[in-house]
Amino acid sequence: MPGTLDALVLIALSFLTSACTATVGLGGGIVLLAVMPSFLPAAAVIPVHGAVQVSSNLSRIWFGRHHAYWPIFWAFLAGSVIGAASGTQLVVRFSPDNLPLILGSFILLVTWLPVPQRAFRVPGHFTVLGLVQTVLSLFVGATGPLTNAFLLRERLERDVLVVTHALFMTATHLLKVVVFGVAGFAFAPYLPLIGGTIVAVTAGSYAGTWLRGRLPERLFRAVLKALVTVLALRMIVAALMAG
Repeated sequence: MPGTLDALVLIALSFLTSACTATVGLGGGIVLLAVMPSFLPAAAVIPVHGAVQVSSNLSRIWFGRHHAYWPIFWAFLAGSVIGAASGTQLVVRFSPDNLPLILGSFILLVTWLPVPQRAFRVPGHFTVLGLVQTVLSLFVGATGPLTNAFLLRERLERDVLVVTHALFMTATHLLKVVVFGVAGFAFAPYLPLIGGTIVAVTAGSYAGTWLRGRLPERLFRAVLKALVTVLALRMIVAALMAG
């Protein structure tokens, strides 16, 4: 469990990152994931991040529940359950010592890799997405950009995209928390921190829902991209120097 000051900083960041994602549909989870290694033990980063993101996404769904697009969610959920079941044994064998380097590299990849413009139309593509994304989330934490790469091809309106993305991510993070619990991760020492972040991310989702459409999205995304890049590079450099 982090100290009081560190916990307060994480709670404040949880509010800001939740508001960010509720405003533009992505980015907040990656920023929070990039910051957490500075405050938490490596082995706690992904499970605690997952618990925070469950609350963030649930609150975003609630505030925008009329915009949720359910038909594609059920196929995604089926794949996610399969992915969680198959990934349980992999988590036990994973060493958290490699986490900062893997996270930093993954964050840079999803931030800067050009997104293909062609639609993903393989048979059962949302079921495949659910499976792959849930397994990946056990090791890299924030897989929201992968979800958006699929949802953007559905030509959903902005509000529908943001809330449907939250549906997908709720399933991913909730199953991830279950997998880590089954694998033996002790959530109890982090419950006060998680409780504080639940309040913060709910308030952030409310603020971001209000801000959506009121801020210049292009500027917001540019600043966010720069911030995420700096944090990811910091993680990679620190991991290489430690090695």
